Amino acid sequence: MNSSKFFYQIVLVVVFVMIGFAGSNHFVYSASAEEIISIATQEYSPWAGKNLKFNGFVNHVITEAFRRKGYSVKFTYLPFRRGVIETKDGQYAALSYVYWSKDREKEFYLSEPINEEKIVFFHLKTNPMKDWKTLEDLRYYKIGATRGYTYTKAFWDLANTKRLRVDVSDSDIQNFKKLFNGRIGLFPSGLVNGYNLLQKEFDDSQSHLLSYHLKPLSKTTGHLAFTRSGKNSEILLRIFNQGLAELKKKGLYDLFVVNLIEGKYRQ
Repeated sequence: MNSSKFFYQIVLVVVFVMIGFAGSNHFVYSASAEEIISIATQEYSPWAGKNLKFNGFVNHVITEAFRRKGYSVKFTYLPFRRGVIETKDGQYAALSYVYWSKDREKEFYLSEPINEEKIVFFHLKTNPMKDWKTLEDLRYYKIGATRGYTYTKAFWDLANTKRLRVDVSDSDIQNFKKLFNGRIGLFPSGLVNGYNLLQKEFDDSQSHLLSYHLKPLSKTTGHLAFTRSGKNSEILLRIFNQGLAELKKKGLYDLFVVNLIEGKYRQ
């Protein structure tokens, strides 16, 4: 009888141990399963684009930074202004990507910088831009701008008070077309993005008609923007920054930059 009771006790112990291992394995599986981060993004080649390799340089960095921390990413392509609004409303965990400004920092939790870009004034070579010191020196030009873009606070302050003549369009492509047609005299755009767009959307015979002024409107950094209405936004921000730091430490970020310069993100 005692041996029988001892046998059943052993069986129960084995059963409980097996249940414990099963529960433990289930926990590890759940913890290790990738969570999907929903991110709104835009067409802004070569930094972001659904027809670019790895969704463009910036989105490649974002994907790899999260992947290293056990997360996968789902990108949804939207017009930039709509992406800003819907991310602020919490429909997406983050927006890829925004250039830094005080207003953007109030609207979102901004990651560590992902890229750097110069915003320069493009113009026709037949209508060269004179050297300038302050934005008010540009009051004699009609300047194109893309709706929803940051540029600089000073730029929009002067535009809104009519001290600069600014003509707003819905896309960079529309602004470049206006520049070619002489409907505007200047168009501020990211240097890398601007030339990439010209190569992609216009003939070489047209692209060669344009140049840019060496003095930039601004030098800025691009950031992944996390909604302030999300419960986990600050946690995701820290996780992404950690993943980004790992990419840079291991030299992968520098490799991505080389690929960008060599045009390898274009299909």
